[in-house]
Amino acid sequence: MNTPDLEKEKVRSVIEAILLTAESPVSPGRLTTLIKGLNGRDIREAIDELQKEYENSGHAFTIVEVGGGYQLATRQEFAPWLRKFHRDRKQIRLSQAALEVLSIVAFKQPITRVELDAVRGVSSTGVLQTLMELNMIRIVGRSDGVGKPMLFGSTKEFLIHFGLKTLADLPKPKELEELLAEEGRKVQSQLGLGFDEEVVEDESEDSAEQGDQVEEQDEVERLQRADDSDAPNENGIAPGDDEQSEEENDA
Repeated sequence: MNTPDLEKEKVRSVIEAILLTAESPVSPGRLTTLIKGLNGRDIREAIDELQKEYENSGHAFTIVEVGGGYQLATRQEFAPWLRKFHRDRKQIRLSQAALEVLSIVAFKQPITRVELDAVRGVSSTGVLQTLMELNMIRIVGRSDGVGKPMLFGSTKEFLIHFGLKTLADLPKPKELEELLAEEGRKVQSQLGLGFDEEVVEDESEDSAEQGDQVEEQDEVERLQRADDSDAPNENGIAPGDDEQSEEENDA
């Protein structure tokens, strides 16, 4: 940075004040316009120094790059407390259909409504209108096809909402598959598969106990049959005595 140390500290303070009061991400170009004599590299150095200062001091906030600019944001570990505090604050909640349309537009933009409907298999007119009202999607031009239909693309608000610096930060197809697979495993876990495994284990133990009981019952019945076979018959002759009598007669 081509400024004295004292001025460097003041530059950091100026940037900090701007980010603290800004309602949306501030681009490097905007900062160089506001702070004369600085270039993009100077801004980057000042941001990095602020980041180190926040980290070393254990601050609850940091600087993130989102939507093509810089913005102050709280650290992720404080999210539970912030959700409790801002419980009544109005938040944008997207339906499953809205997320689906938004994903297709983000990955395939620019795209026409007809192309979007072909991918989804249903009409997307109402969902597109809602997303445009939320400033998540905008019209970026017209297609050269028949009727010159409108082309849709994502907005800066979309990047900010999902914490993306640029569209290049969107997950690649393979990464997306892995994310969806991981999310599926989490959902299965939340549905109580662990409880089902315990149930299966308990059932196995019950089956083992029942098997032991059956074996014990079979052993008792076998001993009873053995006792019955050794008992004297109605003539008072035991099975062994009967055989002995037959041998004597043969002799």
